[in-house]
Amino acid sequence: MRNSIVGPIVLIALGTLFLLNNLRVDISVWRLIADYWPYLLIVWGFIRLAEIAYLASRNQPLPRRGLGGGEWGVIVLVTLIASGVSIGTDVRDRFRTGRANFRGMQIFGESFEYPLSAKATVPKAPRIIVDNRRGNVRLVGSDTDTVTISGHNTIFGLDRAEADRISSRIKLDLAVEGDQVIIRTNQESAGSDNKVESDLEVQIPKGSTVECRGTRGDFDVSQITGNFEVNSENAGVRGQDIGGNVRIDLRRSDIVRLVRVKGNVDVKGARASEIEVDQIGGQVTVDGQFTGSIDFQRIEKTLRFTSTYTTLNIDRLHGRAHMSDGDLEVEDIQGPLKLRCTRSKDVRISGYTSPIDVDLNRGDIELSPDSPILGTMMAKTESGSVTLHLPENSKFDLEARSRRGELDNRFGSPLNTREENHGGVIRGGNGGSRISLETYRGSMTVTRGGAVTNRMEAPKAPKAPVAPPIPVER
Repeated sequence: MRNSIVGPIVLIALGTLFLLNNLRVDISVWRLIADYWPYLLIVWGFIRLAEIAYLASRNQPLPRRGLGGGEWGVIVLVTLIASGVSIGTDVRDRFRTGRANFRGMQIFGESFEYPLSAKATVPKAPRIIVDNRRGNVRLVGSDTDTVTISGHNTIFGLDRAEADRISSRIKLDLAVEGDQVIIRTNQESAGSDNKVESDLEVQIPKGSTVECRGTRGDFDVSQITGNFEVNSENAGVRGQDIGGNVRIDLRRSDIVRLVRVKGNVDVKGARASEIEVDQIGGQVTVDGQFTGSIDFQRIEKTLRFTSTYTTLNIDRLHGRAHMSDGDLEVEDIQGPLKLRCTRSKDVRISGYTSPIDVDLNRGDIELSPDSPILGTMMAKTESGSVTLHLPENSKFDLEARSRRGELDNRFGSPLNTREENHGGVIRGGNGGSRISLETYRGSMTVTRGGAVTNRMEAPKAPKAPVAPPIPVER
């Protein structure tokens, strides 16, 4: 800052602040720095701009750069120190007020509960919108023409007096506007530093369509004939006995469980864990990043599953498709199957007659078709073994090739084995559907006898959830 008045001005400003702090102990110099330090950079920039304009007006030599290397170093240092003061002051204030929290977990204070209730007469087939930022919501359809809400707010505070003040600002809204019903917990009225959770039990007409919005909390909807929609940052979602379509859009979730849905199912999850989908009358589309167990059962129309490393399409799934981190097992499908996987995964497909197309980057493939085999069957893995169990009386035209691995023809005639370099090919047939198998590095095995014993547990029809009764005002 040579030949500039910025340095002296900065020293004067800092000295003034600390002098004011000594003379007025009620004024926090650290709070002033935390709140207003960006103004220092703004004033600094204006002063340097004025200095350059002054030099230009006097036809004096201008600096090569607006700011020198030393000034940039001071700016970085001031920014780091002031940002640290700002963060430290905020943390200190939160500890002093008891509102220190980490990822939504309150460190100090207690929790206090306040009851909630509301009731309104609504149309037989209303559109119900639930807006609840934090907390769990359960909605159950029944033969009624009312919406009945019970539940409670959980408020975290240093003492009951503070919790009472927060509670007085939060009002549960139940608004009926034509065929639209809006349920809003209004947690934002508590302020950003106060943590409030609202848990609701809601009885609604069976003909309802439900839309749920939130930031953190679970949603459970059952026994409605309309659609069900969820949009949340972080939520577990459970839906049972839904007569319409289901659409779920989540940024994070621990579980999505949908059972007995007559319409289509569309699930989007940026980061989701466990997914269970069973007895779906329409098509199922699942798109996102998944880290846990995935289970699909009894889907009447197309299943489309897309994740970071796996794409799976099945025309109709009468049995079950179960996927974990390193395995995929599919049984009893009707219609074509197409699988693409760029991460290591062992695949087993059984109980099918329709065309399949499997392409793996790494992993073993085991195929057990039923007879008769219809359409083309293709399976390839870059690294892994391939095993095909052919039914006794099936018609096929087979070519099974291993670029580098052992060949094992247990089926016998009409198949022939020919070794080539480090691998070889098993080839032959009796005029049936084309079967093409290939592994670049791994063994190739063809056996006689059809489907092997199912290693998956037989799908069990899930029991209807038993929900505790919802209190109804009388």
